Amino acid sequence: MLFFNNKFDNTRKLEGYTKSDILKIKNEILDLKSQKEPSTELNSYLEQQFRFHLLDEYSNYVLEIISFIQKYLVDVSKDLYFTLKTSINEELNLISHNLGNLISNAGSIKRHLKQNSSLDNFIVLAKKVKNDINDILPDLKKNVVSVEKEYQNEREIWIRANNVKNLVFKLNPIPKDLLLWEEIKAIEVFIISLVEAEGIRKAKLRKDKINSFHFDELYQFILSKEKPKLELYYDLVYFLYKKGYIEEFEKDEEFVNVLERKEVQKTLKKEMKAFILSFITDKFEPILGEISKLDQEFAIDDSQQKGKFDKEALLKESFPDLLSKIVNLYFNGLDKKFQDMVSDIDDKETNKFVKIIDLFYSKIDLLAALIDEFDTWLLSFDKYLTPYETITSSLKKTLASLSSEIFRRKEEYANYLMSIKDESQRIEIRNIVDKKISEVNKIISSYEDETSLIIKEELPQLRNVRDIIKNYKAQIELIKDDVYTTLEKYKDGNVDMYNIIRYWEKNFNRKKQQVTFLLSILVNKIFKSFKDLIDEESILFAEITEITKQAENFEGLPFNFALSAFLAERLTEEEIKERIGEIEAKINQLTTSLGLYQVEKAKLDEMLSNKVKIRAGVSASNVQCTVCHKNIDFSKNQVITCPFCGSTYHYLCVADWLSKYNSCPMCQNQFLDPNLGLFES
Repeated sequence: MLFFNNKFDNTRKLEGYTKSDILKIKNEILDLKSQKEPSTELNSYLEQQFRFHLLDEYSNYVLEIISFIQKYLVDVSKDLYFTLKTSINEELNLISHNLGNLISNAGSIKRHLKQNSSLDNFIVLAKKVKNDINDILPDLKKNVVSVEKEYQNEREIWIRANNVKNLVFKLNPIPKDLLLWEEIKAIEVFIISLVEAEGIRKAKLRKDKINSFHFDELYQFILSKEKPKLELYYDLVYFLYKKGYIEEFEKDEEFVNVLERKEVQKTLKKEMKAFILSFITDKFEPILGEISKLDQEFAIDDSQQKGKFDKEALLKESFPDLLSKIVNLYFNGLDKKFQDMVSDIDDKETNKFVKIIDLFYSKIDLLAALIDEFDTWLLSFDKYLTPYETITSSLKKTLASLSSEIFRRKEEYANYLMSIKDESQRIEIRNIVDKKISEVNKIISSYEDETSLIIKEELPQLRNVRDIIKNYKAQIELIKDDVYTTLEKYKDGNVDMYNIIRYWEKNFNRKKQQVTFLLSILVNKIFKSFKDLIDEESILFAEITEITKQAENFEGLPFNFALSAFLAERLTEEEIKERIGEIEAKINQLTTSLGLYQVEKAKLDEMLSNKVKIRAGVSASNVQCTVCHKNIDFSKNQVITCPFCGSTYHYLCVADWLSKYNSCPMCQNQFLDPNLGLFES
């Protein structure tokens, strides 16, 4: 069987019956029915008329081709074996068309027969074969995609590369299910014939029998085929290679003829140029288009005027020069475009800066992705060049260099972008802080204004005292006037006036101290009333510099004293020294306050210890627990003292003993009430 262009029973295409054909067959059937043995003659006529054997040939082809499709074509890449898949698809469609006409023809004749099992079976089998075709065609069609770009046609690259290299291949055993197909069988027969033709010479060269051949021999065999079959044979040869039935042989042999090797390299490089150029023109088309637009606007090539970019001339350059110029021109254009866009932006419009840099950063990213994609494709391309991979070495070096350059430029844009973003954030934070400082300053000013009005006013208690003083002062002045008048009256007499005056002074000096004491009580009372307010005010202004989040249970340092957590790498040495000095001052301030409280606490602890000792009947200054021999802190520890021997214990040291024996571990005297409940917990 052939993959396509089969002539089953020397027939390619079957047509449906016309009315005259049906009428003619009808009349012949009527004649056959009138004979003595109509059924035998009729069945023979129907078998001949409808070519029942043709259905067997169709069924056999469909069965084998479906098996081939499912085994070898369904799971392969869609762009592989396009001609083979298309040819099979056309062949199946033609058979489906023929089966449809056979079924239609048989149906038209069946109406003129009451019942005929042969014709019925023929229609059933024909429908089954047609249904099998209809079931497999969707799987085949969805797996057929034509290759539009040269660089995507791996079969063509492989054929043309090996035609130049002309390496030795060998033929491995091909499965029987593939040798059913005449095209594959023809390839095998041709290769074996090559081996048999040179059998004597090859037998001398090798002890083992290997079906080896040069690729050029197979290539010439393909060229000998008719043009419609050329592409099919290309597909089949590549199919056999992909499946491992044809493989390269003696890959590691060194070339004896150096000149021949150089000539092959030169030819192969020239032959493969079209595929590489196809990749570049397709993948880099957006970049080339943008270069053209940038040149129209800015003249990206400093040696030329605007709009002088010649794409066609550029594509004629060697590949390393071509790619280098594409990258350089693109960067020149982007730089000029960038400078033009940012020149009209105010320094404060940082958001616009960021958007512009992000845009150019994404463009460089796209270019880098294209270079990486080209490098990846080139690595896969090398498998077709073996053992001449070195012909792409200069191009690979160029790609590596361009990748480094693109990465460097990308980092420049990234750093510039980050500096703009940092400056934007710094300005934003500074503005926020300035606003908050203004709010706090406003609050402080309001506080000062509001409290100053109150401070300027005289306290009601003081006004009352002042009025009382005025009242009593008037009364005392009257009395003093009377005393003065009396003393004035008797100053010339012999009365001991000095002692009377001293008596007056002593009396009122004592009263003066009493009055002063009363005023001191008033002042102290007023001070105590304002002490809490004074403390709150001092705390308000003492903590105003500390940036903290208000919380009931604040844990951790204020934000401006916890710089090591988030600014460790950003602070300069001077800034760190400055902050250390401020923290040391804070520690000294807290240490002073802490010392005062610790002294006060120590005094209270001592007072508490003395009271506990007195209550427990202990007179020694340092008392040790009789069990653990550690000093007892009477202000903190719970203790038990034996009333008989005076031994003192930590409660926890002796509790378990007492709960069991209810006696002093030292003197063994029982001294606790069993119902006291001391050990219940």
